[in-house]
Amino acid sequence: MSSINSEKSLRINVKFMNSEDPKKFETNTNQTEQSLEAEPAEVEDLDSTEENIEREVTSEELAKAEDIVLDTLELGPNETLDDFKEKLFDAVKKLPRYQEIIQEIEGVETDDLAHEIFNNLKREADTEEYPEDAPKDGVLVKSMREGKLECAGRSLLASTLLREKGIEHSVVTAPGHSFVLIEKSPDTLVYFDANNNLYFTFPKEALQGYKGADNTAECKLADYTPRETDELDGVNTVFRNFVVSPSEEGVGRQYLGNVKAALSGNEEFKTTQVEKDPDLEFAVDEIENNIYGESPVLEDFYSRVDGLVDIEEAKTVDDKNVLTEIMQTNPNREDFIPAFINIFSCQKQERVPYLKGLSDEAKAEYAGKVWDKFSDKGLDQTISGR
Repeated sequence: MSSINSEKSLRINVKFMNSEDPKKFETNTNQTEQSLEAEPAEVEDLDSTEENIEREVTSEELAKAEDIVLDTLELGPNETLDDFKEKLFDAVKKLPRYQEIIQEIEGVETDDLAHEIFNNLKREADTEEYPEDAPKDGVLVKSMREGKLECAGRSLLASTLLREKGIEHSVVTAPGHSFVLIEKSPDTLVYFDANNNLYFTFPKEALQGYKGADNTAECKLADYTPRETDELDGVNTVFRNFVVSPSEEGVGRQYLGNVKAALSGNEEFKTTQVEKDPDLEFAVDEIENNIYGESPVLEDFYSRVDGLVDIEEAKTVDDKNVLTEIMQTNPNREDFIPAFINIFSCQKQERVPYLKGLSDEAKAEYAGKVWDKFSDKGLDQTISGR
């Protein structure tokens, strides 16, 4: 969950070719992308609707919005947002999960810190049982203390921990998702997706459009051949198109974006203690612009995000259909492994780029982990999507 969750109810139907012939495991996501490009949805004229016209925010609305943001940070109304950036990090440091992890990583060698943070923060590391009435959004600090964690919440925790340890990183805004990108060395980046239990390193040159951790840029993860030194931990599919932002700005914008989502009454915030008030979204926008300024890169990305989310969801549906079919037609582990490799190393390699060029032994080991995960945790934990 991140600040770009779409409210669209449209879902793209994906046809799955049911066949034991690997060549017939055909997917329709490319066709979906082409149809979205060829037949764009009708866009309402922004100037013709009063709802979309920018309006001046009153001082009362601004004050009320500031109080709501402060409350989500577990701060009183006598506080201000003048130093929101530091208040956000300080609030995270008071969370039990942060304090547990900071103790766990004490004494860990610098080169191993990022991976150890991931091991302690990934969804599979969650052990706590949450009360039935606990907030379910998992992204606002007050909710993170009482309820479960979701993607933007894990990114916020990860960024705070990495910042505390002086590890250079960016925060990623993907279609309907959030994760972290780490500068491991001058030629190596880390894809750190704690919510989807996936951590891997890859050559920096493979990330097209990337301009360093201090710059906002829309990027694409191109095909690459993993090096002997590259690491892989976890099984899941990969987001290939996303925006990277400087860490401090990235977590702050995502946080305020999720406050807006709560005010708008988005489904995932129904159990959050934020009263629905869409009019205050304008005030939170002003707070964000006052702190971070405008971001043409993110604004352009958000203008296309509904279509991008649809594409990602269509791909995830197809991934799950294909994996389910492989499991059903190969019910034994020894048969599943070569069948999985045959499909996901060829037709669906775009979804798992870190497998390209690996040895047969390494691919078999990965396929075995997929089998184990599917058998133990089920389909949705094996392929999470957004």
